[in-house]
Amino acid sequence: MKQISYKSILAISAILFFICYYLDTVIDPSKTESVFVAGYMFAIMLAAFWSILNYIDHLRINPLYKSYHSIEEFISDLSVSLDEKNEIETMMIDYVSDQKKLGNDENRAIKDIIQQFKRGELTEKDIFFVHIHKYLLGLGLILLAITGVIYLLGVLSSVFQDKFFIVLEITNLCYALGFYLSFFMYNILNKILIRK
Repeated sequence: MKQISYKSILAISAILFFICYYLDTVIDPSKTESVFVAGYMFAIMLAAFWSILNYIDHLRINPLYKSYHSIEEFISDLSVSLDEKNEIETMMIDYVSDQKKLGNDENRAIKDIIQQFKRGELTEKDIFFVHIHKYLLGLGLILLAITGVIYLLGVLSSVFQDKFFIVLEITNLCYALGFYLSFFMYNILNKILIRK
C-alpha cells in the first residue's frame, strides 16, 4: 500500500464508483440514469488519471543523464550500494583535490569528474529506471480475496445479500481488475521506455 502514489485520487474514485452504483441500485434508474452514468464515467476517468500519475511518479530518470553541480548531489542520485557510493565519492573528491593542487578551478574540476564518470558508465544505459509495480498484483489479490469473502458470506447468510454488500463486492472486483490492467499497461510502457 505504501508504494501507491496519489492514494487520495484512487480513494475518491472508488468511493464515487461505489456511491453511484449503490444509488443506482436503490433508486429507479429511469429517473437518474444520466447522473449515474456521468458519475461512473468520472470515477473511471479518475482511476485512469490516478494510473497515469502513479506510473509517472515511479518513473526515474537515470542520474547519468541529469545535470549536477556538486559531487554530493550526483552521488545521492546513484542507484548503487552504499559502499559503491562511498568509493565513487572518494575517487571524485580525490580528483578534485588533485586538480585544485594543480591550480585548476574547483567547480570546473567537479563538472569534469562528473562528466568523466558519466561517459565511462553511459555505454548502452537506459535513460529511465522503471519500477516493476508488483504491488498492483498484491493489491488486486487482496481485493479479489475481499470479493470472495463477501460472496461466501452472501451464500451463507441473507444479511450479506443486501444491495450494499453486492455493490461492495462488485466495486472490489472492478478495482481488482483495474489493478491487474494497470500492471499489464505499466509493463508495456516499461518495455517501450527501455527500448528507447
